[in-house]
Amino acid sequence: MKLASIAILAAVALYPREAQEPVVVKAADVKWGDHPSVKGGFLAVQSGDPSKGACVVMMKFPKGLSIPPHTHTASEVVTVVSGTAVFGSGVKADLSKGAELSAGSFIQVPSKSPHWAFAKEEFIITVNFSQAVDFHLCGEKK
Repeated sequence: MKLASIAILAAVALYPREAQEPVVVKAADVKWGDHPSVKGGFLAVQSGDPSKGACVVMMKFPKGLSIPPHTHTASEVVTVVSGTAVFGSGVKADLSKGAELSAGSFIQVPSKSPHWAFAKEEFIITVNFSQAVDFHLCGEKK
């Protein structure tokens, strides 16, 4: 029985699938929408559905914008694509305790870990969320 199950799984994994074409989107064609939780910010979904599960999104924030301390149920990997921002952890934003990050920098944020950011200049990030996305301001009553 075990051998038959392994054979079936191997056959399914090796079954030829129809090739899919890559999805190519030029920077000028990115469809930015208002960020649902950060007024003044913008969001574009790259893959997946943030309301249903794991996904990758791009976010853009103008110079001077503060992203308040918040948490997500999902863990996340954030990569800075352009610009400069100060990223920090904790339930209170303190620029003196944050790390200044520029293009190519990344951070890993565990599930439910409070974090915040401040845009020293316009910056764009990609965020890989491990599951459906929620947004909870620190100190917010649930």
